[in-house]
Amino acid sequence: MWINGVSGSGKSALAAVLAGRGLPAIDADEDPALAGWVDEDGRPVAESQTDADWLRQHLWVWHPERLDELIGAPGSADAGTVYVCGNAANDAELWDRFARVVLLVVDEPTMLARLDDPARDNDFGRSPDERALCVEWLPSFQRERLALGAIPIDASQPLEQVADAVIRIATPGPGATSPHT
Repeated sequence: MWINGVSGSGKSALAAVLAGRGLPAIDADEDPALAGWVDEDGRPVAESQTDADWLRQHLWVWHPERLDELIGAPGSADAGTVYVCGNAANDAELWDRFARVVLLVVDEPTMLARLDDPARDNDFGRSPDERALCVEWLPSFQRERLALGAIPIDASQPLEQVADAVIRIATPGPGATSPHT
């Protein structure tokens, strides 16, 4: 299962809660081999400055081969549910690797409050340029993921409730088979 959302939606915090419950949860930000910046032509680049111009010319993408290593071969009968929490610009390319994609939906005030939280481990969204882009991206990001079929969860509710909702979505109903969620 892919748990997607904008910066500040709670993906990393949710990964920690799921892992704390003994579930196989991956915080995509914690695997340096999973993602990296690329230029407009898809060539890897080192992160230098993250002002608005640089961010508009570069994308944060996941490497499909590494994702496959983390979640097991797509469609594998013994893969089970792995909770991958993170975001990538190449999500359309990765979408079919998951039986379910959840979107952590937040409003702008919630997102901004979380981006400002000093306890948050991820610095993305703290600089004025990054913050402005997060605000700019929020409506279209959520609208586009919902159009692709993401299952929305209100991520402004308490984290334990968000985790419960994710687990309910990941648990197939009676008679259903879902080898790779």
